[in-house]
This record gives sequence, C-alpha cells and structure tokens, in this order.
Amino acid sequence: MREGNPSAKVATPCAACRTLRRRCGEKCVLAPYFPPNDPQKFATVHRIFGASNIIKNLQDVDSEQRDDAVSSMVYEARARLRDPVYGCAGAVSQLQQNVCDLQAQLVTAQAQILQQTNLLAFLTANNSGYGKGGGPADYNYYCDEPFGSSSKDSVASQVTDGERDINRNVYLEKL
Repeated sequence: MREGNPSAKVATPCAACRTLRRRCGEKCVLAPYFPPNDPQKFATVHRIFGASNIIKNLQDVDSEQRDDAVSSMVYEARARLRDPVYGCAGAVSQLQQNVCDLQAQLVTAQAQILQQTNLLAFLTANNSGYGKGGGPADYNYYCDEPFGSSSKDSVASQVTDGERDINRNVYLEKL
C-alpha cells in the first residue's frame, strides 16, 4: 500500500479545462485568467474565438499584457454575442455618433444662451425709455414697419410676416 504525499494539493481544474474536459496541469496557460468560479467567462470567449485561438493569442502576448489581452477577448466576445456583425466596432461607432449628437446639442444650447444673454444685456442697458438709446423704436431703422403696427394702407408699409421675422432677426443679430 502506497501512501500519498500529504503536501500534494488537489486543485480544481480551471474553467477552461473543465469546459474542454481535459486535465488541468500546473503549466496551464489558461488557469490564471479563467478561474474555476467563473466558467461563463471562458464559455463566452470559447464560443467566439475557440480554445486554440485563445491559447495562441495568449502565447503570442508578453506575460505582463496577458491580463489585458484576456479582458479584450472577453469584451469582444460579449460584443460579438450582442452584435454578431459589427461587434466592438458597432459599439464604438454608436458611441461616436452619440458624442457627435451631444456636441451639436451643446453648440445649439451655447448659441441660445449667448443670444439670450445679449438680449438681456441690451434690454437692461436700454430700459430707461423708448425712442432714444436703442430701445424698441430703433427697430424702425432696420424694418419697414414698427412692431405692432397694423397700418396696411400704403404699399410701402405692407411687409409680410416672414419679412418682418427676418428683419427682426437681423436687428437682434446686430445687438
């Protein structure tokens, strides 16, 4: 009867060896990155890349960068499961589109804030009265007809609403 070595440790196989149903040795390349308590991690990567490609990729990378390589493979595999055609590229493209949309919204909001700030500054600087100092009477300088005028008798005073809006915008831009 032979006695076993008491210092010998019975190790559970890593998630990769368990999935592949093979013996997990001490020199298993996959054991440090696919622990036995997280079998879904290896199953996801194995489903997309295959065991031989995972091992090849890990052997091609320096040992200091293997953690990052495994993280990248896991991320890419999860992205490929969500979007089989584009994978990570689809996620990156969507995020870039979101950034562009948000930048456009930011520019619009900044323009509106600037316009409101200029209008407020104009109104506060000229609240002393009308007619002098750039009040609403100065609008007549830029337009054919003052605000609120309803005289439609002369041909020269017949300004359409669209033209009035354009003239009003020109006036506000000059502020």
